[in-house]
Amino acid sequence: MAIFRTGRTIGSDRTPERAVLGDDGRWRLTWLPELPLTRDQAVAGLRLDEILSDPTLVYNRVAIAEATTCADRIGIIVEQAVIRLWKRTLTSLALCAVAMTRIGLKPAG
Repeated sequence: MAIFRTGRTIGSDRTPERAVLGDDGRWRLTWLPELPLTRDQAVAGLRLDEILSDPTLVYNRVAIAEATTCADRIGIIVEQAVIRLWKRTLTSLALCAVAMTRIGLKPAG
């Protein structure tokens, strides 16, 4: 897992979510935009997303402890992050299905 940074964006090679630097000098996660963050908190939010997005870590106690620490750093609990990220995934899947239908492809299922 790798988190990368540019001048105004922080991202990950494991998730489509990003953190973007606002005009107010605060970072905002794409999955938690209402919460202004420091750069370190934004990195913690992306690391949290990486951990929660990796199904191989579901039963990894060390990873879950790190996820809890990351959530604490941004001022939420892990369960809130799980719900937020799951809703983003569902929305993305629904948009993909709509796009596929519009171009004449039939979504699986």
